[in-house]
Amino acid sequence: MKEYKTDVERFREITQNLVDLYEKKNANYGNSFEKLFNELGPIAGIVPLHNKLDRITNLIKGGKNDFESLEDSLVDLANYAIMNVIELKKRAENEEIKDI
Repeated sequence: MKEYKTDVERFREITQNLVDLYEKKNANYGNSFEKLFNELGPIAGIVPLHNKLDRITNLIKGGKNDFESLEDSLVDLANYAIMNVIELKKRAENEEIKDI
């Protein structure tokens, strides 16, 4: 009988994929997201989320994309959301340091 993965196992596998992809892209591109976030503020972090949501909506409605699947787009969306949280946390930590 075939053994199926639990949702927790699938979640762990997917989140490890997020980490691997984040590391790979940072190695290839540097931390360009952080630079843009620092230059333009939190709104800069929302732009890639908006773009990914547009792409996801298009794919769900039957649109074509030769270089990114629905799953790829959802993974990127999750990574961009986490990257926003990272930058917001760094800003909060920097504010605490300034208050000392």
